[in-house]
Amino acid sequence: MECRVLGLSLLALGLVGCGSEAEAPPAEAGDYAALLGEWRVVGHEAPGISALSEAQAEAWLGARLRINTAWMALGETFCEGMTHAAEPRPVGELLADYRLDDGALPPLAGREVVVQHRLDCDGQSWPTLGGTLLWLDEERLLAPWEGVFFMLERDDGFRAYGNEPFWNLAIDTQGLRFADPFTGLDVRTPLPEAEALAAGGSVYHAQTEAHDLRVEIRPETCHDSMAGAPFETTVTVTLDGQQFEGCGGAVPAF
Repeated sequence: MECRVLGLSLLALGLVGCGSEAEAPPAEAGDYAALLGEWRVVGHEAPGISALSEAQAEAWLGARLRINTAWMALGETFCEGMTHAAEPRPVGELLADYRLDDGALPPLAGREVVVQHRLDCDGQSWPTLGGTLLWLDEERLLAPWEGVFFMLERDDGFRAYGNEPFWNLAIDTQGLRFADPFTGLDVRTPLPEAEALAAGGSVYHAQTEAHDLRVEIRPETCHDSMAGAPFETTVTVTLDGQQFEGCGGAVPAF
């Protein structure tokens, strides 16, 4: 497995990478490294003709686009044979491509040029949201798709998921949260100090009056057991003696 740094914000959480500090993206943000991490859809604008209804566009809110050095994933859609191209585009020219008037897209207001990233899969166009990304800054991307411009924000933290039973885990500065959306299980604890594993990776162990929660994160490539989507790490959660296996992704932050 390729060994890489997980980013400064995650180093503070104890999710230690492989030795050196993360490099900042170039000022023009045309480098593919600037896209690495997890991005969450937080809003959208439809300034022109759109193939999506308002309800269909709203349904994308909260979706997470994960971009790794060799793959990208959006829900159950993923690609492990990506190609990338970036070019600076005059904003006026870009708006004309989408048949929009000057000033029709507020996130681009005041800009003369924006870097457009194209991500393709196995020589073909990425089939859903995320194939075209417009770089706004280190925390925001704009993703035009089907006439809608979706706003994406960088999501710092760690997420893990498992199937049969279904569960999800979040680790951030607020603490640990382990949940099963089907049974209503929702366990939250403060963030404990991470302990390093001898073979690499980290362990978080937290206890409350009601629960004992242990999370082991290993730097081993993992694939979702149902969809096959790739993740950077293998995760084992033990809650009150019951073990759950799954996959997780740390989020690089520049």
